[in-house]
Amino acid sequence: MSYLEEDLKNSEVSKLDKFVKNIAVVGAGIVGICSAYYLKKSGFNVTLLDREDPGTMTSFGHACSFADYANVPVNYPGLIWDIPKMLLRKDGPLAVDFFYILKNLPWALSFLKNCNKEKVDEIASSLTNLLKHSQLSYDEIFKDVDVQEYISHEENLYLFDTKKSFEDYEYANVIRQNNRVKVRNLTKDEVKELEPNIANVYYAGQVFTGSRHTTNPLAISTKIFEKFLEIGGIYIKQNVKNLFQNENSIELSLEDKKINFDKVIISAGAWSNQIANMLGDKFPLDTERGYHILFETNEKLINRPIAWSESGFYLIQIHNGIRAAGTVEIAGLKKPPNKKRIDMIERQSRKVLPQLGDIKSTWMGRRPTLPDSLPIIGKSKQNNNVIYAFGHQHIGWTLGAVTGKIIDSLSKDQIPNIDITAYSPSRF
Repeated sequence: MSYLEEDLKNSEVSKLDKFVKNIAVVGAGIVGICSAYYLKKSGFNVTLLDREDPGTMTSFGHACSFADYANVPVNYPGLIWDIPKMLLRKDGPLAVDFFYILKNLPWALSFLKNCNKEKVDEIASSLTNLLKHSQLSYDEIFKDVDVQEYISHEENLYLFDTKKSFEDYEYANVIRQNNRVKVRNLTKDEVKELEPNIANVYYAGQVFTGSRHTTNPLAISTKIFEKFLEIGGIYIKQNVKNLFQNENSIELSLEDKKINFDKVIISAGAWSNQIANMLGDKFPLDTERGYHILFETNEKLINRPIAWSESGFYLIQIHNGIRAAGTVEIAGLKKPPNKKRIDMIERQSRKVLPQLGDIKSTWMGRRPTLPDSLPIIGKSKQNNNVIYAFGHQHIGWTLGAVTGKIIDSLSKDQIPNIDITAYSPSRF
């Protein structure tokens, strides 16, 4: 090697040493796992931290869809007038703990303020901006991590229980059409042709063009996590007790040690606000509790995720049974699971698919939700070396990879190739 070549090599090493930073990713759901993966692939020293095993919380129990069509926010025009009717329906998609809402009235009022048409259109456009990159970002990971056995390309189906529910859904069709999200309406006979085992309890259907789903979300999370470890990532299964800002670093206080990092990513889902508070940031973060039931089955009953409009959940045939997952309950982080929600999902699931077997297990998860139905992705106002990635509400699984790519760019102090202005922490 010539002196010139050696000088050039040393120069490259020097640049790399300046570039390499120690980064902590707090939270090992799908957003945290994908962020850690992308950061490690970029050459950072990355430590992933969580008090639970990776992928076992909200990222485990959802409806299994890569829902890149899900640009219609939970906020929608006229919701305030529909809430009383929804609450009176024992089999409706929404349940509310009124005492909890009264204690958190500012959040509820802020949520309702975002239900006017102009704001809903703005939110839908911002969600579309992320969602249109979601599949490509996952496919980048899937070139490196083989998960094809856990992915099905059978398109997701939405079932309308009545003609009125079909007609009332027109606002969502318009939002999707305006944002170039493709859907296809189906007659009752066309639905029957796709899914012959479904009971004759629906009016019509709709297919989300090009959608796909997983038959084992935990397996996908685990495979990405294992690749992260394989390429040199570190995992610490501990809770973050406190966070301290030093002059040029962030100190995380864990259960039995303190570690300094150059940058910290907060992706702890519904618990992210607790860590943000340690820094001096405070966000109007709440949680939409969702449930699932896993039914036994010894045969293939359905081919795709099937949403049931009457009650707001999906039926999905996965690797170990049929999962009925969804609904929304506003009751906070601490309240125990609501058995009435479980009973409702079972009752409605058997109405749609009478062949379901016994219940194998039940589950409740906590979706992190902000009053404008948009995530927080961006740098803290308090410290430029703390970056937030949480609040993805119903579509955290879908947005895990694209959020990870954005976090990687922000950690390099680069401008992401996606406009993230709408997700800024500074909006609150």
